[in-house]
Amino acid sequence: MRWLRLFLLGLASIYPIYWTVQFALFFLPASLRALFQQTPLIVVDISYLQVTAVTGKANALPIGFESLVAALVVSLAIWYLRGDTFLTGGLAIVVMGQSALLPFLSDLFWGNGISFEVAFGVIATMGVIFFGLHRILRRTGGADFVDQLALLSLFVVLPETLLWLAFRLNYSYFDAKFLLLLLVPLYLSALSVSAIPHRVRREFTAAFRKLVPIAEILASVLVGCLLVAAIGLTTYYTEHRGAAAVQIPAISGN
Repeated sequence: MRWLRLFLLGLASIYPIYWTVQFALFFLPASLRALFQQTPLIVVDISYLQVTAVTGKANALPIGFESLVAALVVSLAIWYLRGDTFLTGGLAIVVMGQSALLPFLSDLFWGNGISFEVAFGVIATMGVIFFGLHRILRRTGGADFVDQLALLSLFVVLPETLLWLAFRLNYSYFDAKFLLLLLVPLYLSALSVSAIPHRVRREFTAAFRKLVPIAEILASVLVGCLLVAAIGLTTYYTEHRGAAAVQIPAISGN
């Protein structure tokens, strides 16, 4: 029953956390720079998959540096505010590191190759993933290596895999290479963190056996529904506005 609740909590939480992380890493920093530097903000994409924006010069910062700084700042804020005492807080830190890692891996395999900036970015983002997984195991416990790996797989790896497969069915550019870049570092991190002994406080384990995870599931489902509704309304409005803009010149021309 404990493992089932972990899986349901991860499945209910992964999408709202993923979309919020995309906002925090790839939209919010550009928005803040546009606000303080008084430069135009260009919204690149807003959809069920992601929300991204750019401002200023494209080559102003090294690739992935801005998202890495945002991931470190938000992860430290979650830890400082004790958000990692909740399972979803630890999962948010993991997704922060995972999303910030992707630009560095893309530059490593399909860009400029290995460099100091890429190596530093990979090490730093993997550190964020390790820290998030460690905080999750501090909350869930685990008798041994196999039990800890099973807990992380049920709560983190398997829900993320289902999310990426759902994206793969709807977005053709989610190819096998992209999925491997997302899941292989995560699973290797889960293997490594599971091999480290973790001391778990008794009150954490006792609280987990209560109805707290069920409340987190319901809250995550509600946030996910709100996100889906908001993005759906935005997409609907954008499509209809674009269709109206195309039809008006045709009518005036006749």
